[in-house]
Amino acid sequence: MSERPILFVGHVSMDLVEGPKGSSFQPGGGALYAALAARTVYRKVRLVTAIGRDFSFPDILKPFPMSGIKRFDMPSTRFHIIYDERWNAKYLKAQLGAGARIGIKIIPDSWLSSEVAVHLAPMRPSKVLRMIRHVRKRSPRALISVNTWKGYLREGRKAREALREIAREADFFILNDEEVKALAGVGSISRALEVLEARTLVVTLGELGAIISSEETGIQMVPALAVPRGYVVDTTGAGDSWCGAFMGTYVATGDLMKAVSVASIIAGLKCRGWGPSKLLELRFKSPDEAIEYVMSMRDGFVQRKLTDFVGRRERAI
Repeated sequence: MSERPILFVGHVSMDLVEGPKGSSFQPGGGALYAALAARTVYRKVRLVTAIGRDFSFPDILKPFPMSGIKRFDMPSTRFHIIYDERWNAKYLKAQLGAGARIGIKIIPDSWLSSEVAVHLAPMRPSKVLRMIRHVRKRSPRALISVNTWKGYLREGRKAREALREIAREADFFILNDEEVKALAGVGSISRALEVLEARTLVVTLGELGAIISSEETGIQMVPALAVPRGYVVDTTGAGDSWCGAFMGTYVATGDLMKAVSVASIIAGLKCRGWGPSKLLELRFKSPDEAIEYVMSMRDGFVQRKLTDFVGRRERAI
C-alpha cells in the first residue's frame, strides 16, 4: 500500500499516575500514545491536538509537524489516575482544559488528501461523529478508525446513539470486550457482534488478540503474538498504543492479522516503562521487524537484541 499520512486526532495531556510501581508525572493523552505507537513501525505520522500554556513536556511533540498542534492561553488537559494492584484505574481528576478546543477547525485542510488515514482517539461521541463527517466530506476515500472510552458509555442515551452511529460510519471501530458488551447492552461478545452494526468492529482481548467482525469477512478471531511476560511498570495508554500500532501496521501492509499481532506487541512493550517512555525508544524498520524482535525474545534473544531496535529516531515527515 502507498505511504499515506496517518493523522492522530485527540488529547495530549499531563498525567499524574500512581500505581503498584510508584508514581510519575508524565505526558499522556490518547492521541499522543497512539501517534507514538504508530511511529514505532511507520514514519508518516501527524498529530492533531490542542495544548495549554502550561504544557510541561514540549520535547515529546518534536517528532510531529507543529502545524497540527495548537497552543492556547489556558490550562492543558490533565488527568490524575490511581491504579490498584490489578491495574484497575480510578480517575481522581479529569480536567479538559485546552482539550476542549480540539475540533474540526484545527485539522489542517491540506492534510485531508484522498489518501489520508485518520485515527480519532477517545473524545465526546458527538464531536467524533462531526469529525468523521467532516473528514468524509473533504476526503471521501479516507480510512478512518475510532477508539472510545468506557466513561462515554455511561453518559446517557444520546452518547450511546452517537457511538452506534460512529460504528456504522468509521472504517474501524475499536472497543475492548467490556465496552462492546456495554454498548450493545448484552452479556456476551457473540451477542454484541450480532447486535451492533459496523463497517468493521474490532474487539480487543488483551493478550489473546482481537475479534474482527465485518460484512465482508464475517467474524474472525485473530490471536495475538504477545510479548513474553515482563515487569509491568505502567499500563496507562496501553489501549491507545494498541490502536496506534494497529493503524500504522494496517496502513503499511493492508494485513489485519499482522496489524493485530503488531498492536499487541507494541502495547505490551509500552507497559514496561512509565508513560510513553518505551515508545520513544523503539524504532522498527517495518512491522515485520517488530514481529521478528518478539520472536527473538521468545528464543532468549539468541537472534537479536533490544539495542538493535532502540534509538532510531527519524525526523517527522
